[in-house]
Amino acid sequence: MKSRNRLTIDELVQLEVFTMKEAQVYVEELTGMKKSMFYDCVRPLLKPKPIARNFRTQRPGHLVVKKSDVDWIIAQMKSKVLE
Repeated sequence: MKSRNRLTIDELVQLEVFTMKEAQVYVEELTGMKKSMFYDCVRPLLKPKPIARNFRTQRPGHLVVKKSDVDWIIAQMKSKVLE
């Protein structure tokens, strides 16, 4: 049986809501940036709602962010870099 302490990038893409750690891994995988983009851009979007399950600890994630918000931030940052 597969351990749930680490999600693959394919499993992260399927999620609608990320916990803080899942959002950090998702941003690092898509952008290649280590923590800087996450802490500057995505972390302020985190909201204190226990609506997602943290698979590592099997408890509700207390800080969550919508996947659509994270994708929007990533697209916005990439467009600024390309200009």
